[in-house]
Amino acid sequence: MWIDDGDKYALVGLEVKLEGAMPPERIASDLWVITGTHFQVPAEWREWLGSIRAGEVGGNNLFLVSKLASATPDIRDAENQLLEARVWHFYVGLMLSTMFSPSHKPVLLTGARRDGLIGIRQQKDLDLPVPQVFRPYPPVVASDIVAAAQLGQKLNAMLPVTVPGGLWRFFRTLQIYVETRAVGELVDRIHQYCRCIDGLILPAIGKTKQQFKSRTELFLGPGHHDLMGRLYDIRSHIEHLHENRYLETFDRDVRLDLVQKEAIVEYIARTALAQIVTQDALWSHFGNTAALEKFWGLAPNERRKIWGKPIDPMTALAEFDPKHLHDGHLGKA
Repeated sequence: MWIDDGDKYALVGLEVKLEGAMPPERIASDLWVITGTHFQVPAEWREWLGSIRAGEVGGNNLFLVSKLASATPDIRDAENQLLEARVWHFYVGLMLSTMFSPSHKPVLLTGARRDGLIGIRQQKDLDLPVPQVFRPYPPVVASDIVAAAQLGQKLNAMLPVTVPGGLWRFFRTLQIYVETRAVGELVDRIHQYCRCIDGLILPAIGKTKQQFKSRTELFLGPGHHDLMGRLYDIRSHIEHLHENRYLETFDRDVRLDLVQKEAIVEYIARTALAQIVTQDALWSHFGNTAALEKFWGLAPNERRKIWGKPIDPMTALAEFDPKHLHDGHLGKA
């Protein structure tokens, strides 16, 4: 049994492709992971969830869990909210670790075990992350889950941190990223992932494209100005409802280019966000507008020293092979 009598819990359940040996059940001081068939859905949950949803939850093979012993297991209170925040951040950490896509909507449940029965106090269906076009269902491996737990604990630690000006802008940018993972239209995802990058580089009005190219050197290193300029052009066309340039007439090469651009910009946004979460020293620089203005006012060598090493954005295309994509994958009716 994964929960003791008198314990409260919150969990996120999802069905993904798992591969290889999984990490130990207790993955952090306040986080657990249950995989495969080790989680048995309690019979009483069918009344709460309905038979169809209960069947889906019963088919889940990855459960992200937080729990604690409680003196008030019958009451949904601040303890449940704490557990929900922990497990939500564990789930967001998984989003920042891998491009997983479940077979159906993940579920967030909270409740308690009392007198041998595991009850549900609240259920919330989470948005379904959409598959990446050329790598729709990548396996989730142990290192992804370990990284997710570490990121989740860092996110929990960020909440009470007192930083001059607060961390609102960072969490708003992270929210946009999480929401974008569930956006169905490819070009809209490109637009929103570019907005995530905007949230981190704070481009000045009238210099947005120029600084989208120059300031992202911090994340990517030099040599990618043309790539970032093309990404910004797509972002601008979509924002001003000119996506007809890409979608009105089917052109395979144009669609393949969009698929690659979406993978690249998502990878840049995700790795940059994960870097900030992981490194405590970055929180005060990326938390709010005033902090970002000060950060981007530093000399480039000072920013590099604070940020660390750049990434190679083309890593996002390591498994891209157009031979495996037929026109239907690219949106041709």
